[in-house]
Amino acid sequence: MSRPVRILFRWSAAASTATGLGYGWTRYFGARMTEFGPEAHPWQAGLQHAHVLAGPVMVFILGVVAGLHALPAYRGGGVPGRRTGVLVGVAAPVLVLSGYLVQVAVAPGLRAAFAWVHGGAALVALAAGLGHLVRAARVRRNGGATLG
Repeated sequence: MSRPVRILFRWSAAASTATGLGYGWTRYFGARMTEFGPEAHPWQAGLQHAHVLAGPVMVFILGVVAGLHALPAYRGGGVPGRRTGVLVGVAAPVLVLSGYLVQVAVAPGLRAAFAWVHGGAALVALAAGLGHLVRAARVRRNGGATLG
């Protein structure tokens, strides 16, 4: 991948992750009780909007990365031991689809189910993505030799 693609991917991943974790935290743990009942955290709406805006950028760059990096590696046999990349590739479509569905679901129960799927897929993708970066750094440090 070219340097600009890597930079855009990392920035969009950081923005999506930070806003998603922030929104989730404020949504589920940030409500406070006032004299009129529970009130949302003051940052909740802003983080939600930022996350919804960061999402399409991440979806776009995921498509670019899939075409330039993931599919060629998969077709060519890839580097042995890159299960983390495959895990990201499996979690990403679930993450994207559930992200869209949580926005359009009308029934509260269905929206909650999509939100939990979205959060779970996000945690899987985040852990696998970080593992993928660590693995790639180790391979680079070893001069391109794969690790067993």
